[in-house]
This record gives sequence, structure tokens and C-alpha cells, in this order.
Amino acid sequence: MLKNKINNIINNQIFEKSIFILIVLNLIVFIMDSVNSFHNMFSIQIKYFELFSIIIFTIEYLLRVIACNNFKDLFKPMMLIDFFAVIPYYLSFCPVNTVFLRIFRLSRLLRILKIGRYSQALENIKNAFIDKKEELLITFSIFFIAILISSILMYLVENPAQPQVFTSIPKCFYFSIITFTSVGYGDISPVTDLGKFLASIIAILGVGLHGLFIGVIGVALMNAFKK
Repeated sequence: MLKNKINNIINNQIFEKSIFILIVLNLIVFIMDSVNSFHNMFSIQIKYFELFSIIIFTIEYLLRVIACNNFKDLFKPMMLIDFFAVIPYYLSFCPVNTVFLRIFRLSRLLRILKIGRYSQALENIKNAFIDKKEELLITFSIFFIAILISSILMYLVENPAQPQVFTSIPKCFYFSIITFTSVGYGDISPVTDLGKFLASIIAILGVGLHGLFIGVIGVALMNAFKK
């Protein structure tokens, strides 16, 4: 009976919308708190808002714990996010404040992930990507294999000419990734003719892989929009 009452509370639309609004407000405060003038002007209000948010999120987490059907439910992704969104605040009162303070600041970012529980649109998008997980896995596998092969080739070609730049195959991973993604920072670039040719091929393949990614993701998003 108690679990049914709690489930009715946490699944109530008013409750869900209230938590959703509180999460959005936390996101806004988290962003604005990085502005020194805003922090100096509203530091006291931010502390009270933080305390209020922690109390609400703690109550929500405890209600969800009570409503769990078995112990394994506590380790579901959303339950873990709820847990780590509040526990660092209490740990911040431990003697080693400097360490836990950094963790606490990170936990404020985790509250943003809670928004996924209360947004049907995000839930539909997540399910759409889950439906396309095999296609995404194949695409990522192709991407990884292409990066691996190009990194090895670039190392073999460019290392003799630039041993201080293309120092190792893992370092070449960085070059391949930024080339495949068409970012090309320019901090690492080939100097040999063969290296430039390989870099050109990698860039062209990157365009093709972009199309492959866009195709799979586009279909997944269209399925989400239909829902």
C-alpha cells in the first residue's frame, strides 16, 4: 500500500513538472554562478537555493528508494544519477573539504542528467537510438578501424621525418580523429608528400563516414519524432 501511494506521488504530473522546473533552475544557476559578478551579488541566495534543491532532491531519491521493488533497482542508471546528484553535498561536510568540494561542484552538473527522467522527448530519442544500436555499433566499429589503420600508416610514413611530432601510434590517433572529423587544428600535420596524400585520403573518408553517421542518426531521430 505504501509503495503504491509513493508511486502515485512520484508519477504525478505536478510532481514531475515541479522536479523538472527545479532541475532547469539548477542548470541556470550553475551556469550563472560561473560569472563572478553574479556570484558575488547572489552568493547567499545561491546557497539557500542549493540547500532547498538538495532537500527536494533528497526527498525525491528517498521516495524512489522506498518505491523500489528489489535491491537491484537501486543500481539502475537513473537511480545512480539521483544518488550521485545529492550524496556529494553531504560528503562536503567531511574534514577533507577541498576534495569533496570539487566533487560537490561536479555533482551539480549531474543534476542536469536527471532531466532525462522527466522529458518524454528525451526518452523517445533515447529509445530510438537503442533501436538503432546495432547500426550505431557497426558505424562506430568502421570508424575505429579506419582510425586505427590510418594512425598506423601515418606513423610509418611521418615518424622518420617528424619523430618529435608523430612520436607514437597513439599520438597519431589524435591526428586521425581530428582529420576524420574535419576539424584539423593544424598543430599536427604531415610534411612528406606521401603523408600529405594519406591525410587527404583520411579527410575524404571522414566525409563519407560523416554521411554514414548522419544516415543512421537521422533515421533514429525521425523514428523519435514520429513517436
